[in-house]
Amino acid sequence: MSDPIPNLTERLSRHAKQFTQRDRLIADYLLRSYPACLFQNASDIAEKLEINVSTVTRFFPKIGYGNLKEAWADLRRDLQFLVDSPLTRFQSSCTDESETTQALIQAMETDWTNIQKSLSSVDAENIERFLDLIADQSRGFYFLGTGKEYSLAYYFLYQLVGLRNNALLIDPSNVVNHLANLQSCDVLVIFDFRRYAALHSMAAEYAKEIGACLVVFSDSTISPSARIADCLFLIHSEGISAFDSYTAGMTLINALLGMIVARNRNPFEAKYNRLEHLKHRMKIFSFNEECVFLDLKEKKADSLLRGTHGDSWNSHSGTDTKA
Repeated sequence: MSDPIPNLTERLSRHAKQFTQRDRLIADYLLRSYPACLFQNASDIAEKLEINVSTVTRFFPKIGYGNLKEAWADLRRDLQFLVDSPLTRFQSSCTDESETTQALIQAMETDWTNIQKSLSSVDAENIERFLDLIADQSRGFYFLGTGKEYSLAYYFLYQLVGLRNNALLIDPSNVVNHLANLQSCDVLVIFDFRRYAALHSMAAEYAKEIGACLVVFSDSTISPSARIADCLFLIHSEGISAFDSYTAGMTLINALLGMIVARNRNPFEAKYNRLEHLKHRMKIFSFNEECVFLDLKEKKADSLLRGTHGDSWNSHSGTDTKA
């Protein structure tokens, strides 16, 4: 199954270093106005940006398209792919028995490619911006993901509580009440993947309206929440069947968590000492260091007793040890 990240976005990213100032103006406009720009011609775009029509027409060959019409056709295919349901993807895929025998290998190779693409496309400035936000303990962090995205939001939040006291996972069934507590100094983190839940975009818009910082993890720059994000992490989510893969998203989260811990060692150790104490006190785990020690001690004692009193035990049980 193809990757949700649009061809236009990849082309803009690939050629960005060669852009002139006006090229960057056009590129930014295309990303911000999609999909409305699909209904515009070169004259419309030039008028909107107050530049020459020839500047617009010359832009598209610079990123690998023959002309504007070809770019628009590509974008329309991307849009259709982004809104396709898993059933539609399944019906359009061709999978025979010979392919299914290789499903495990194909899935692992696809996930590895997704991870490489996602990590290589991460912007260093985005990472620094995000780490600065995390380091600011005065900010509250709210995590939102509905449907399959909930798993990523939950995992990130679960690990982050080891560093922060004011991190919260928004219950998808109670979004309004959670958003009512969101302040302008806080951070809303949204996981937004195709087909882009309307709840995500509405929450993102509200966060921007009140001045809160918006961090988005998405598979496309044209998702509604990604277009207005202060900090955007793109995740490649190509899957081998009707379903997308979020493995690269989990890997990116793990990478960010590693950086967060490395920069916040003292608060991390202090918080986890308290957490471990509470887990031990509440007997959260059935298997811990103390249990292992006691288990080994009991086994050793039992072994010594059997070695010393084996004959008497056997005689009491009516067993002939010489049999």
